[in-house]
Amino acid sequence: MQPKLCTRILGLAALALATSGAALAPTPALPLAEVEPGTMGQGWSVFSGREPEAFEVEVLGVWQMISPGSSYVLTRLSGQGLEETGVIAGMSGSPVYVGDRLLGAVAFGWAFATDAIAGVTPIESMRLMNEGAAAPTRPASATTADLVELVRPSEPRPRLAAALERLGGGAREGSPGLLWSSMGLGPATQELLREAVGPMVAAGAADDLSADLEPGDAVAAVLIDGDLRLAATGTVTDRQGDTVLAFGHPFLSMGDIAVPMAAAEILAVVPSLANSFKVGNIGPAIGSFDRDRPAGVRGRLGAVPSMMPLTIRVLGEVERQFDMRLARVAPIAGALVATSILGSVDAANGAGGQQELDLTATISLTDQEDLVLRQRFDGASAGTAAALHVMNVVGFLANNELAEVEIAAVDLEILQSRQRRATRVVAAHPDRRLVSPGSTVGLSVELSAYQGKSWRHRMEVELPADLADGTYFLLVGDGTSLDAARLELEKFEPAKISQALEFLGGLHSRAQLGVLGVAVAPGLAVNGELMPRLPGSIREIWRAGAPSGATEVRTAVRQEVMEYLDRPLNGLVRVDLEIDAGGDR
Repeated sequence: MQPKLCTRILGLAALALATSGAALAPTPALPLAEVEPGTMGQGWSVFSGREPEAFEVEVLGVWQMISPGSSYVLTRLSGQGLEETGVIAGMSGSPVYVGDRLLGAVAFGWAFATDAIAGVTPIESMRLMNEGAAAPTRPASATTADLVELVRPSEPRPRLAAALERLGGGAREGSPGLLWSSMGLGPATQELLREAVGPMVAAGAADDLSADLEPGDAVAAVLIDGDLRLAATGTVTDRQGDTVLAFGHPFLSMGDIAVPMAAAEILAVVPSLANSFKVGNIGPAIGSFDRDRPAGVRGRLGAVPSMMPLTIRVLGEVERQFDMRLARVAPIAGALVATSILGSVDAANGAGGQQELDLTATISLTDQEDLVLRQRFDGASAGTAAALHVMNVVGFLANNELAEVEIAAVDLEILQSRQRRATRVVAAHPDRRLVSPGSTVGLSVELSAYQGKSWRHRMEVELPADLADGTYFLLVGDGTSLDAARLELEKFEPAKISQALEFLGGLHSRAQLGVLGVAVAPGLAVNGELMPRLPGSIREIWRAGAPSGATEVRTAVRQEVMEYLDRPLNGLVRVDLEIDAGGDR
């Protein structure tokens, strides 16, 4: 009896025995110790449609201890055109049988190889995923450095590309890896994803795919679902009851996960000198991948994990709404949101070229008030900058070290315009420099428009009434630059999630022109709270008693004035004043 047919019969037997409580014996494993060069076997994978087809496997030898505790069987594949295509992206997980015993899963090959040489992960290693209790997923660490990125962002495209590389955590060097596929994403977004995860092809949606999975069937891990889609397709290696093992290598390299599992069908194999790949359709979720280990992934048929709703409305030349659901995997939460934002802008009106984006993001949090962000971006990198901004916020919330934060949903509205109105803050001129506490100072702010004329904007700043004699300076600039300045001046380090949320909710937009009034006031920042103007003796006591929780500050922000303009601004200038409490000058 052919191994595939035998496996299907065993699967049906398992369903029959389930009601009686009897246990189904797994397909016998071929131990690695018994594997010898020259042994012939059969592998199974889908090359067209849904039904797996057999290919030939010749064992070349055992590749011992390639990494600690990991050995692989090196094989040569043939049949089904593999002599010409080489190992195909999407074959990861294809089961290999020797007689009636299961050897393991096709796991990797080499790009540009002239022969279909493949590494096979032993089934003994894969079945270890069924042992032990699941551990709660630990998010990646997110600290104040992530908050700094919000107000002093790096070059958006390299930063976003680096974040997306986490999606390729399961790829092996020189390996074809998984078959990464997308639906609805524009060309700029797909190009960025290719840089991060490797080959990326379009995939269709097929709602009528069967909800059953057997060894050799195509299976997909779905990270983004809905109007846009991002998934990785591989092959089922083994099934016991409602549990399936697949891929033969890690997916995201993130331990225990909760990612929707879907059946897939293959339309064709596309040969390539670099890396041949499958093209197909992905069906609705039919279960969940819950373990992501070096030897592969484990999935369970039945319950589908909850996903995070994301709605993006792009307003502009063409108005479109995109409704998506994202897998709840904390370390890549920000990257998935960023992919969706860039993909939506790209699909609606194009993410490239000179443009201006006005972004409003509402992040709904369980057991917390909604967090609302407003920001404006311009230039050729406006789309990636907008995606990076929201990515940093979502990434911080999902992975912060202060408290567990559950993001219930994210709603974004993006107004896209091809008009560019970027304006630079050049200088600010006060009507006088010697002033008294409580007086009003007029500022003439010099602005220079993009490819336009310069003009001046008038602002009135009422000074605090309790200012002491001495230097008092005003920082004048766009809202984001002022946020960065404030973060630096006050040495902000949140000690509680409420402080971090307050900081995030108080972020200003580049469309705001503002003034920060700063006084020389030696003090301390203690556990996220600012304590300015402390006597030297008190500062020494605090430093001695709590050295890890106290940071010395030399200035204090005493006031803030903000105005909205109709364009994005950039720049920061300083105006020095001299306070004389003896009278109004």
